[in-house]
Amino acid sequence: MLMLAMVLAAATQPQPYLGISAGPVLLHESGRPGTGNGPMVRLEVGYPVADRFAAEIWLTGAMASGPAGAPGDRALVGAGLGGRLLLARAGSEDSVGFWLHGGAGWGAPVAGDGSHGPTGFGGALLTFQPFVKRFTIGLEADAVAWRRTIGLAVLPTLRCSF
Repeated sequence: MLMLAMVLAAATQPQPYLGISAGPVLLHESGRPGTGNGPMVRLEVGYPVADRFAAEIWLTGAMASGPAGAPGDRALVGAGLGGRLLLARAGSEDSVGFWLHGGAGWGAPVAGDGSHGPTGFGGALLTFQPFVKRFTIGLEADAVAWRRTIGLAVLPTLRCSF
């Protein structure tokens, strides 16, 4: 009986998580014609600090082809702090969630032109928790920014609690 109580207590405690998001990104740099596009990936380690809020550390990477009028491929990496705020839950056992997700940090080019500078993202995230409570899948739409470059990313996500 004591073992069952310990397992149930551990299941209700906030659990740290590891998340990965990856998908297409469209980028437009100020003063440069057209938009570049390519893949983007973001890794997150987070911890729920309140019932509806979680804090995160994130690492991201993106590659973008140059627009047709101004060729030049680029690759960027960035890291920073972020958070997610739960706005609403729905479905049986509250399995669907609608979140606001954002972060700010520092980015650097690893290929192509550019310089170091602030980077960030913000957007909406729709999640679904299937019957395996440890995992959550979702779809996120973010506005992304890096120095003079802004863009839009659509990222399928997978999150696993430890």
